Amino acid sequence: MPLLAALALTAISGTLYGLAFPTASWHLVAWVVLVPFFLALRRATLGRALILGWLWTMTAAYAVGNWFPHSVANYYEQPLLVGIGFFVFVASFMAAPAFMAFAAVYRLLVRRPGRLLPFAVAATWVAVELARARLVGNPWALFGYSQMGRERLMQIADATSVYGVSFLLVAVNAALAELVAAVSTRSPRDRAVAPSSRRAVSQPLAGVALAFALVVAALAYGQYRLVTTEITPASVRPIRVAMVQANLDVGTQWREEFYGRNVDEYLRLTHAALRDSRAEIVFWPENALTFFLEDEPLYRTAIARVLEPAGAQLVTGGPRVEHGAAPVYYNSVFLLADDGSIVASYDKQRLVPFAEYFPVHALDFLRREFAHARELTPGSERPPLPTSAGPAGVTICNEAMFPEIAAARVRAGAVFFVDPAHDTWLTPKFSAQQFDIVRLRTVEERRYLVRASTSGPSAIVDPLGRVVAHTDFFVRDTLGGTIWPSTVVTPYARIGDAFAYACVLASVASTIVRLR
Repeated sequence: MPLLAALALTAISGTLYGLAFPTASWHLVAWVVLVPFFLALRRATLGRALILGWLWTMTAAYAVGNWFPHSVANYYEQPLLVGIGFFVFVASFMAAPAFMAFAAVYRLLVRRPGRLLPFAVAATWVAVELARARLVGNPWALFGYSQMGRERLMQIADATSVYGVSFLLVAVNAALAELVAAVSTRSPRDRAVAPSSRRAVSQPLAGVALAFALVVAALAYGQYRLVTTEITPASVRPIRVAMVQANLDVGTQWREEFYGRNVDEYLRLTHAALRDSRAEIVFWPENALTFFLEDEPLYRTAIARVLEPAGAQLVTGGPRVEHGAAPVYYNSVFLLADDGSIVASYDKQRLVPFAEYFPVHALDFLRREFAHARELTPGSERPPLPTSAGPAGVTICNEAMFPEIAAARVRAGAVFFVDPAHDTWLTPKFSAQQFDIVRLRTVEERRYLVRASTSGPSAIVDPLGRVVAHTDFFVRDTLGGTIWPSTVVTPYARIGDAFAYACVLASVASTIVRLR
């Protein structure tokens, strides 16, 4: 294939990949979006394959995350050029190596076509997704998340996580690419008379049939789960909850002049939420508190005056400090009783690089500062918060992107999930994509999710991944609803990413066979 044509097909594929995700959410395009990319790679040299892999990453990353440069520049209060530089850095070093590796392996796999080739390609894709998530810590826009909203398909996540959905998507794309390649390379004379040519097309057709049969099996399993999963069991006491979304700008970076600001608005909205919903637990988002709760008895008293008449608890995000010769700062979530006392707390364990901690000291000028805090510290392992609804598994904002963290919360006894998030400095497109990722945790573990966001969406999601109630973006609102605690243990909770690791082994074996 001419280089220009290969570059064009790759760029088209990457762009369409982004359109499969919010806010476009063209779910069906995901089933064919990789076909142009695969066709461009089929006969590529190793050097060309690596270039195409990098180009695909950059176009897909921008199509999914064109919000990134402006949001980063806004967060760090820097020129747009800094945001563009961060985008290129993150895409090139935290995503591109995985897809460049996939491109290099793909060109080996297609040397030996067959009806099972699409599954070898799908296993390789899952392998690089797992590496990107576990080794690099970048699980953003994994292919399977493009299908959030397709309820039957997503139910397989209770055994395979997002990787099972990615596997199905790539298997279908790879099978279709093989069929297109087989048909397009046959001459008119071959199509008319050559039995060997007809056999060459029969194998891709068999691959397509097998791939779609696997999709049908996944849909049948999904329908079974939709029918049989109890989301409102009569044997469990329902719990009324409320979320407060104040949509207040307390600055993209924590600053001392914001100390204590906006708590009065959260209290006003909480009073209204308790009056309307009669909630047992109220949830505030990440960074709702702009002061050190443990050091401020007057603020706790003010909170108690709102909670006590309703006998409600409060779960809220805020900073925490351990005083000493060198103070240590945490991004935390607190559980408060109705008298304002602190029952328990959780310190965020998976921090965001270049935002909550800085692996590159040369970028020190970008660090946030809040009451002299220059860098946050990861928290140690703690049990779930002991709320009146039962143990609550907390994942603060980006922690919910990692299914292994949610699974660990369930193994520790969590009967529902809480996800406080800070979305104010970002865009609705980012927030919608992040929300889709968080929703899948409910399917994997069959738990209700309570999400409290600074600017939306705040939501309640049921154990089938369906949104029960939600707020809009960038509005000041409260949200009430009901959840049912659960003690169900799913296959994924037991075996974790066994499916994804099996794909790694299958990919390695397939590649070795081709190399030999």
